[in-house]
Amino acid sequence: MNQAVTAEIAYLNNEWKGADELARIYSRDTRKANTSKREVVVTNARARSEAGELDLDSNGFILIEHESAFSDFEDKPAIERDYFEEMRLLTLELTGAHDAIIFPFYQVRSRRPANFFDAYSLYMHCDFSPNRWQNQAQQIVRDNGNGRNYPADEWDFALYNLWRPIFHTAEKDPLTLVDASTMQADDILEYRLAPTGDTSVAALPVFNPEQRLYYFPNMETNEVLVFKQQDSRADVATVCPHTSFIDPTSRQDAPDRRSIEVRVVCVYPKA
Repeated sequence: MNQAVTAEIAYLNNEWKGADELARIYSRDTRKANTSKREVVVTNARARSEAGELDLDSNGFILIEHESAFSDFEDKPAIERDYFEEMRLLTLELTGAHDAIIFPFYQVRSRRPANFFDAYSLYMHCDFSPNRWQNQAQQIVRDNGNGRNYPADEWDFALYNLWRPIFHTAEKDPLTLVDASTMQADDILEYRLAPTGDTSVAALPVFNPEQRLYYFPNMETNEVLVFKQQDSRADVATVCPHTSFIDPTSRQDAPDRRSIEVRVVCVYPKA
């Protein structure tokens, strides 16, 4: 198996760094207008994973084996009832957090979705803005925490993404992540997700040659990639920008990749 592949991955255009306005990306055309492809090396992370060299609070991502008791990934109510709870309990076990609350949204990715945001991402991105995370975390807890109260002056909040192939091995269009330990905070810029208004905001990185990209080729349905979306704690990995990419070594007649991603907010007492 390849130790690394060279691929083209789109990043936010450098012109937006220091700009007075935020880029708007909400369609294929706006994505192409505001991002540019870079040739990068994407390293196979399986050896590092097997050697125990990856850590959520250092690198921001890990790969785990997990045989799910759930299988009906086309049944929305069942996913929200059963799979959500399975992933919430798994996240608690992995992180040792005081509490875990499901983010009330999931995505089943496919190559030909009805919605732009359900397609495979084709640009390096973060799902949330680090500048707004504390307020978003408080809102998620209020809306979905069943009355639980975690004041921001007493508690920290981390958001994890649990990404799993479904139905078959992910041979094509794998996910790649930037090792959080190689990210510079000022390389992550906000952008708007709608053609008008200023409330829908996420973040994108600009390219920096110091960033190190990793992936796990041929992920199986009993493997879960767990990675950081945001973390308000000090001295830990904050975020792993990520995207799917075209692996030039993939078997071209392999079936299109299908995957599900679920997000979980973890609550930690401030040190």
